[in-house]
Amino acid sequence: MLVLFPFIIVTIKSKNTSQGIKKNSVTVLEGYLSEGETLNNILIEHNIRQEEVYSIIRELKKVFNVRRCNIGDRWEIYRDQQDNFLKFIYYNGSMDFYVVATDRQNKAYISSAEKIESQKTMRGIKGRITRSLYESMSFAGVNPELIIQFAEIFASQIDFFTECRKDDIFSVVWGSYIDKKGNVLKDERIAAASYTSGDETLYAFYFETPDGKIGYYDEQGQNVEDVFLKAPLNYRRISSYFTHKRFHPILKIYRQHLGIDYAAPTGTPVSSIGDGIITAAGRRTDGLGITVVVKHPNSYNSWYGHLSGIAKGVSKGSHVSKGQVIGYVGSTGTATGPHLDFRLQKNGKFINFLTLKMPPAERIPEKYMDEFKIAKNMLMDINNRLKQDKIIVVQNTGTRKI
Repeated sequence: MLVLFPFIIVTIKSKNTSQGIKKNSVTVLEGYLSEGETLNNILIEHNIRQEEVYSIIRELKKVFNVRRCNIGDRWEIYRDQQDNFLKFIYYNGSMDFYVVATDRQNKAYISSAEKIESQKTMRGIKGRITRSLYESMSFAGVNPELIIQFAEIFASQIDFFTECRKDDIFSVVWGSYIDKKGNVLKDERIAAASYTSGDETLYAFYFETPDGKIGYYDEQGQNVEDVFLKAPLNYRRISSYFTHKRFHPILKIYRQHLGIDYAAPTGTPVSSIGDGIITAAGRRTDGLGITVVVKHPNSYNSWYGHLSGIAKGVSKGSHVSKGQVIGYVGSTGTATGPHLDFRLQKNGKFINFLTLKMPPAERIPEKYMDEFKIAKNMLMDINNRLKQDKIIVVQNTGTRKI
């Protein structure tokens, strides 16, 4: 029998990373994972016996990979009136939490993986460009990740660095998860977007076919995106171009450089340029250091070298989608400083990505057009109900544990 205990969390300012209150004879301590801390250390520092800590961590590992702990993740420790351990809760991200609780009857511990109860909603906003796209959308309260999504959706049709004009109009609709108090837990992908410049309006509607193909399409069902991103990251500059003869700054010899070096700070997220399957993810011995290789349709392979680390869930055989973060800029291998060594193969031969004529994306098959039109009309109606410079909830889809 799992014994549960009522509790109330009260925020108390404290100089320490943990805070505690007593309610109904139960003490609740909470804090956030700091750099250099481990769950083992946290439990010991709060007077949990070493042998008990070992059992708690062992039980937690049954439902959670403790290697995925992140700085800033929240934790809670529950103790009874006699200061005995009752329960440990670890929050990983905004939606998931993991519980290890005492089972007094069997003198053991029980672990479980849980989801925060939330409501799925559609939210949206429209606004005007005052300066850059990023500044204007950010000022309106749009999540930075959604701004990047927006820019990537229309990247093949408009260059927001050079073609963005004051008083252009944007609109965007996206999915969100909201808790019982109305707090936004998580924003999902964009469902619909538009950008108006002068007399021209560009539209993009998210649609998934019954056979699992996803994309953003215009009013006629034509994919608005290129198959590949124009770059795998936000970079400061290109420090080295594709060439068959380059003087290597470390080896001090001339050799071919069959890729593009994008200079960027260590830790800058690196995204897959397109949908594909991971064929390699790890440290190499040929100078590229930590590298990820993605196999794409039509005989393309993309390489991402000198990474400082590989993103969670990215391993050989796993599927990735266009724009998904697969690693982080670093200087592993033979490198003079932090940068991404990006390479692209076609039929096994390395080619110059900067001169590649982007492969066209497919339009929606005719057999799915009726379903697309229904979805498009619904999203267009939602888009038309957006308010200027104010994020509003435009649709609720029910309360659930997700």
